[in-house]
Amino acid sequence: MARHSRKDEVSWRKQQNVESRMSEPVSSEISVEKLLWSFLTSVSRALDLSYSGIMSHHMRVAVVTAKIGEALGFSKEETTQACQAALIHDLGAKTWGERAKLHQFEVASPFEHAIDGYRILMSACGGEDISDEDRTESQKLLLPYARIILHHHDRWGGGNLTSAQGESIPIQSRMIHAADRLVVLLDDSRPLNAQSEEILAALARYAGSVFDPSIVDTIKKLAKRESFWFDLEERFLAHSLAAFAPEGFAGGSAATGGGPSVFSLSSLDTLENLARVFAEVVDRRSPYTSAHSIVVGECSLMLARCMGLDELTCRELRIAGLLHDLGKMGVPEGILNKRGALTDEETCLMRRHAYLTYQLLRSIPGFERISRWASYHHERLDGEGYPFRLQAKDLPLEARIIAVCDVYAALSEDRPYRRGLPRDEVQRILNKMAREGALDPDVVNVAKEALWGAFDLVAATGSQIAGT
Repeated sequence: MARHSRKDEVSWRKQQNVESRMSEPVSSEISVEKLLWSFLTSVSRALDLSYSGIMSHHMRVAVVTAKIGEALGFSKEETTQACQAALIHDLGAKTWGERAKLHQFEVASPFEHAIDGYRILMSACGGEDISDEDRTESQKLLLPYARIILHHHDRWGGGNLTSAQGESIPIQSRMIHAADRLVVLLDDSRPLNAQSEEILAALARYAGSVFDPSIVDTIKKLAKRESFWFDLEERFLAHSLAAFAPEGFAGGSAATGGGPSVFSLSSLDTLENLARVFAEVVDRRSPYTSAHSIVVGECSLMLARCMGLDELTCRELRIAGLLHDLGKMGVPEGILNKRGALTDEETCLMRRHAYLTYQLLRSIPGFERISRWASYHHERLDGEGYPFRLQAKDLPLEARIIAVCDVYAALSEDRPYRRGLPRDEVQRILNKMAREGALDPDVVNVAKEALWGAFDLVAATGSQIAGT
């Protein structure tokens, strides 16, 4: 596999609009704790994209869970961990329809999405077959969340697929379960504190059978304060959540002031693991994109290395590739899986996904560049791309790399309307798009060797890539 020399790298940086980290003063190094909080707070919003727009379900459940933890005497660290698990508790819900069912107070069979969420997180933790001692630090960090989410719909009285009941259910899971059901009963068309009596009565009916009775009692005490309900109002919610951020972390998910933040090596490892989790959450919504984001992330890393970019930038590019379609959480499955041509209105909905990616990622410290690279993957050098209609001078090389990798992966994979294309046809289309001003021709030329030479490796990720 060819690799550009140091001289070529300097040439690339002169000729292309590469975003340099060193052009601005760095404000701080991001700790793992701050990164985890900021990332989960921001991307949990993706889990709340639905028919009704952006809801606040996960954030509200997180606030209620944290308040329960405080009332039970949890330490600051324990409260934050329970709060963070609540931010992603419905991680395993695959479709908008499945999420809608979970917003009914009584769910007939709530276990499947809890098991799927556990499986997704355990995969990021190295799987179930290795000991905790053999896991990396970033894998160990996610392990408690997997176990909490697995049990977050377990009923106190038993009858659960996990076989746990009563005190054997993790207490954080019991807290999230009660908080989750409280939140689904909220009616935003009425004052929230006016609903206290009826919501508490609903929880009390299931105390001792579905819910831990001691947690229901704790909620009753908390609910006596009007502020408990006011803290859940949309306008105050972000501030309410920020109160449970890690020790010494001001401002919730907002980036620190001054110049851009940088990642420590340990925080970068954690971030890559988190990005893989959410890449799977996005891709599993369609059978035709079972590993699309993984492929784009790995191809972006390979291509960036072949073009001589520094290793930190290469790893950040992998993260941007993994998360580039995060905004597709806001696109209905009917559009994602449609076999025929999209209508004009459906096309408008689909084009919104890149903008949603930008909005979901931009507030994470250290994502100043990543949020742009990820969300520019449908921009074109001729200015006819979307959603920002950027000109070539505004498109950094990193964004151009992801755009090429996205097209490469999409053409190589099966889609509802066609089978995956063989390599020669993929290369022909990439060349045509470069000639027409859609893709960077220099990046396409490097991709001939960088991606073709790794074709088998990419296919091994599990994507439905066509053979030669």
